Amino acid sequence: MTNPRFSTTASNAIDVFGATARSAIEAYRAGGDQLGTLAAEQWSHAFRKASPKLTPETRKNASHARKVFGGYYARGVDLSASGAAVAVDTLVRAAQAGVERADAFAQARKTA
Repeated sequence: MTNPRFSTTASNAIDVFGATARSAIEAYRAGGDQLGTLAAEQWSHAFRKASPKLTPETRKNASHARKVFGGYYARGVDLSASGAAVAVDTLVRAAQAGVERADAFAQARKTA
């Protein structure tokens, strides 16, 4: 049995970290979407219940507010998940580059 090179093991560990982090980000995104859907359903239920007591202008304003706030929430979830994905991808690329440089340096020292 041969021992794997450190750089190979480190690269594999970095790849696993990246894949796990991306899975966590996708779970966050899916959970955020589900939470947004649940909040919209709860709001709709409450709005239907209160609607007969509201003036037409108040109903119009409330509907508009729901659309605006729902849009902000959805964009916030998307923006934070996208930012996290960029951060993970950058970190993985930097770590891989570091391992490659360290391996190249070690190989150069062996031949010198």
